[in-house]
Amino acid sequence: MQLDTIALEALRSRITRILPEQIRACIEELNEEQLWWRPNETSNSVGNLVLHLSGSMRHYLSREIGGLEYTRNRPAEFSERGPVAKEQLLEIFNETINQAAGILESFDTSRFTQATSETGYNPTVFNLIFNVAIHIATHTGQIVYITKMLKEGAVDEIWIRTHKKVIGNR
Repeated sequence: MQLDTIALEALRSRITRILPEQIRACIEELNEEQLWWRPNETSNSVGNLVLHLSGSMRHYLSREIGGLEYTRNRPAEFSERGPVAKEQLLEIFNETINQAAGILESFDTSRFTQATSETGYNPTVFNLIFNVAIHIATHTGQIVYITKMLKEGAVDEIWIRTHKKVIGNR
């Protein structure tokens, strides 16, 4: 196997399977009030983080790499106070992940070195996809932490459980 193929598979599995599964597990554990709980006014709720990840992934993966139309409203991702119903939040997130999965499934690794439209921030397509993976990982950690704070024991061993679930469903 070539390094580009290995890299794409590692990124794709984390962006579209492993990390989203952890986020879904957290959403399922929380009630509507907990999804929109904030420790203070300048912090984000789980709901805001899910909307933010969805907006970011649609902006960078769906629009920039996949060529799909999308106009982002980043401030709205953070200003929402809910409650957006849990089912609607999951629908938004699942649609985003499905779009990303389709784009990365058909992605040609020869595009890794292509320049993006935001060369100062993400100079190459590889850099953009790598940043998406880091971004979703960072916010997944926040979502898991908030869930553990609000519901003790709810997502114990989530890293191991989601890896086993995803690997078993290949």
